[in-house]
Amino acid sequence: MTHRRDRTLATSALARVEGEGAMHVRVRGSQVDEVRLHIYEPPRFFEAFLRGRSYTEPPDITARVCGICPVAYQTSACQAIEDACGARVDGQIAGLRRLLYCGEWISSHALHIYMLHAPDFLGYPGAVEMAADHRDVVERGLALRGAGTAIMELLGGRSIHPVNVRVGGFYRAPSAAELAPLARRLRDALPLALDTVG
Repeated sequence: MTHRRDRTLATSALARVEGEGAMHVRVRGSQVDEVRLHIYEPPRFFEAFLRGRSYTEPPDITARVCGICPVAYQTSACQAIEDACGARVDGQIAGLRRLLYCGEWISSHALHIYMLHAPDFLGYPGAVEMAADHRDVVERGLALRGAGTAIMELLGGRSIHPVNVRVGGFYRAPSAAELAPLARRLRDALPLALDTVG
């Protein structure tokens, strides 16, 4: 038996998510009873591309699975091979990998918050239309995304499908002189991140 105030809200296709998704919300009276989020990305079957390859190739191949989150795939590939070989990566190499991963998170989250969600929250069809009235918001998002992208470019060799990561570390580590401008840029981005949280 259902109460007449019970209702189900169903959205079979969510826009502005990185991937494809659906959401179902069940409300009973004035209380949300159930929420189900379905992300139904189709399988990519990239594992088949890796069969018969040298252990050096998966990081570069898997980095091309996704243009928004290449570091996640690349790092996972490296870690899987390192684990299989009993190799341990720690110290500065682990720190640089963590920084590269953080660059991807910063870039991806800024894109998601400012370019995909903010227009919806503020009632605009997209970020370009939103910029006409809220230029500062869009510029903040672009600056934050740029800070994340700068990390990926320096450590990964480029921001989309990085080429500098390899099993055991990096093909080339940045020098202290190359890291100094990045540190300044990240210090400048910190207030923007705090404004975002606010």
